[in-house]
Order: sequence, then structure tokens, then C-alpha cells
Amino acid sequence: MDNTAAIRHFLYYLEHHPALADRQRARVLIGHTAEYAATSAAIIEQAGEPFCFTALRLDLEPTSVLTQAITDCDLYIFFYDSSTLSPPRPQGPEFIQALQGVMAENWKKSLLFKDYGDYFYDTFSVEPQRIAELNATLIQHMSEATTLSFRDDHGSYFEAPLDSIKKWTNINGVGNYDLAPGEIASHSEAINGRVKFVGTFLGTIPFARKYGVLQSPLELWIENSTISRIATDVPGLADDFNKYLDANPSNRRIEELGIGTNEGVKDLYARNSGFEERHCGLHLGLGGGAKGSHHLDLIFASGVLALDDKPVFDGRFVF
Repeated sequence: MDNTAAIRHFLYYLEHHPALADRQRARVLIGHTAEYAATSAAIIEQAGEPFCFTALRLDLEPTSVLTQAITDCDLYIFFYDSSTLSPPRPQGPEFIQALQGVMAENWKKSLLFKDYGDYFYDTFSVEPQRIAELNATLIQHMSEATTLSFRDDHGSYFEAPLDSIKKWTNINGVGNYDLAPGEIASHSEAINGRVKFVGTFLGTIPFARKYGVLQSPLELWIENSTISRIATDVPGLADDFNKYLDANPSNRRIEELGIGTNEGVKDLYARNSGFEERHCGLHLGLGGGAKGSHHLDLIFASGVLALDDKPVFDGRFVF
């Protein structure tokens, strides 16, 4: 892997972050733990104008120093682990919990790379133009078709009429608050089918850390974008997942229909980390549409996406 190229791509996206738009000089804070010292140093070493970086250790500096640094900077980037700690800490380590107030006030100038590890370099390994073209081409094809469908070797099938789908959000890394590139996402009220989910999870509830990458399916019956019932042979998963579904009506709703387009994310790793959502192929996001609900992404390991029965993704993009 060419780490230098990945950092170059990262800096390209960083320059286009909304918090830094049109700035001649961008004051950027990098907060990191020991595990991310080398990555942080490499970014700073490679960066040039318009960036002016300051690096601080999240686990060593006093909360007051970090709070002031967040307030003073134009954008702050945090590298730390949370879900991959032992035991997992869904609310974040203590130093993050102590900063929650100031982070919430300044969320528009935040970039949080939680649990990325060295997969940070995979996430930014693809040329930005490639991802931009993939996203634009997919969205164009969607506008010319009538039905989006999904199937896989486990017997999954669902379809959604494309006239039911809202405008696609283009997450190509340019002008996005979340810098990790490689996704288009939308919403439909008319997804119907029955899928046998094999893959991993991403959410504030750490299903991924408990169940890993599922090899035995979680079966979902979908009626008008609502999960009506489930079934699985994975010990404990049915009880845990039903508790999640029953906790809030929105948790049963498919609030997000997403397609990952980042060819640098080669696999799923169950790190409960945001980069896995960019894995090429389908993901369905439940919840998050009502107060008190939790957004939970189901990221499929494989499958075929088709427009009017013509595949556009079958493990690779085929247009």
C-alpha cells in the first residue's frame, strides 16, 4: 500500500471540508493517542499550505488544554480507539467523555477517526477521481431506471421502485462533513423483500464487537421498508436484535439505503468503525429517524445490485 498517496488523497479531501472552505490559512488540530502517533506525524510531515497543524495527545493533555484547542482551531481531527478497546467503550474513552460538551458545540468542525487503525490508509487509497466517477455514474444510472433490486447466494431478494427513492446523497469526500469517501445514500418507503443478512454492523450499540462478521445469516422480512420479523441461528443474536427493534418504532424502519463505492476497503472487519460503511456493495441503515432511536447499519459482505434486472454491482462495479 502506498501510504504517501493515501495521505495525499486525505489532504485533498481535507482542503475541501466545509469548515475550511476558502480559507487561506487553516488551523487544524490533530488529537491522537499513542497508537496513532505515526499516522498523525505522517500527515503533518506531508501537509503544506493552507494547513497549519497542531498535534496534542488526547490521553495525556489536560481536558482544559484540549477544550481550548478545540475552541481555537478551524477544524479538529481525533484519532483514537473506542469499540476495539477491551472491553469496548461505546461512549468513548474517559478523555472523550470529558470533551463531549465542547465537541457537541463544535461538531461542524470535527473529524473523528474512531477505531480505524491502519485501515485509515486503505480508506484513502483510491484516487479521488475514481470515487467521484463511480458515485456520479451510479446516481446517473439510478435516474434512468425504474427498479433497484438486490440478491445474493444466500437466497436474499428485495426490490425498491426508484420513483420511491429520495434524492441520492453523494459522499465522495468533497464538501462532506465525514471525510471518508465512497458512498451514495438515500431513503425509500417501498423496500420489500426477504434478505438473509451476512456481514457486519455499525452503530452506537456495539453489535459488531459482540457478533463479529456474521457467517450464519440474520434473516429479515421487509414490508414497506419496515422489519416485520427476524430469524437467526446465531446464539443470542435474535434476543439482542429484537430488543433493539422493539426499543423504538424507528429502529424497525430502513431509514437509509446505501451503496458503498470505496474499492480500497477490501473486506469487513467488525471494528464498528465508520470506514466499513464505505465497503463496496449494499448497506441498510435502521433507526435514527425519531428521538430516542439508534442508527444501526447492516453492511452486507456480498450480493448483486441490479437496475431493471441488469447488474451494476456483483462484487465489482460492472458499468
